[in-house]
Amino acid sequence: MTTIRGIEHIGITVPDHDAAIAFFKAAFGAEEMFSQTKTNGGPFPAEQIGPKNGLRPGTAMMRVTVLRLQNGPNVEIFEIDRPGGTPEANISDFGISHFSVNVTDIDAAIAAFCRAGGALLEGPYHLAAPEDGPGNKGIFGRTPWGLLIEIQQLPAAMTYFDAASAERWIPED
Repeated sequence: MTTIRGIEHIGITVPDHDAAIAFFKAAFGAEEMFSQTKTNGGPFPAEQIGPKNGLRPGTAMMRVTVLRLQNGPNVEIFEIDRPGGTPEANISDFGISHFSVNVTDIDAAIAAFCRAGGALLEGPYHLAAPEDGPGNKGIFGRTPWGLLIEIQQLPAAMTYFDAASAERWIPED
């Protein structure tokens, strides 16, 4: 049986590749690692790569870049010529609704997120069990293209209930 080591990257389809790269750099200090399209050309039509990654027929990957997001999964940014779906998925929709970024200073992270063009929802708020603890706070915000991102500050240990079978992974400093 294969042992899972962790999530290596998440893929995000955006309406404007360059604007998304700029947002992640400004909001989270992301570093550009490599670009598939700079290295291998492009665009990549669905007829060429769809059998490998499920790209919908009649579309093409225009630009693809992988970002390093500090001490956590990498982020792969896709620009598709005719994307489907809605840009503002949320927790009540099927599929991945958001991802969370763990930070050491939520106020500084919020300021950077907003300066980069993000819009906040209500908060920050104190987290409830099992995430409760002194200084544990969270807030959700949307990127300029509508992606929901959660920002969490977790300086206190998690509360583990008797039924907990494992401890939560938290990125190290």
